[in-house]
Amino acid sequence: MLEQQKTTTPRFCKQLTLIVATIYLAAITATLIQYNKLPKSIPVLQSFSSEHAQFGPKIAIFYLPFIALMLFLLLHYLEIKAAYPILRKNKPTLSHVQRQNGIITFCLIKNSILLYFTYSLFNDLTVALGNNRILQQWHAYLFLALIFLIFITGIIRGILLSKKE
Repeated sequence: MLEQQKTTTPRFCKQLTLIVATIYLAAITATLIQYNKLPKSIPVLQSFSSEHAQFGPKIAIFYLPFIALMLFLLLHYLEIKAAYPILRKNKPTLSHVQRQNGIITFCLIKNSILLYFTYSLFNDLTVALGNNRILQQWHAYLFLALIFLIFITGIIRGILLSKKE
């Protein structure tokens, strides 16, 4: 009976999403407040090997946060859809625990991506205002490692849960 009902999102996922969304909105607000102080041309593509790779109009500071928001919303939608049982050909529907594993995986990925892009926005704002960058090369590698770890953990846990049943 539990397998046919919607799986609830864990409370920590809701709290994590609220915290990360608040940080994202604070970054957007800070950027909007500082927008008039930005020069007409700002570094829009940071290079890890040189100071600035490319310049563009100051509105470009919102490009990556917009893409991050779209990714966040897509992953949030997938997180919601993962809560419902789906009929599969020649296979039983996923169990409550398997669906909860999917929800947690989507939750962690979407929040990690939004948090990283928020950090990147703060970096872009800092550099555009003439200060030294805060985002270093190892931060990007650490983020990629974190996303990889979340994916692999979700996949391995999903496989172990399917073998358990």
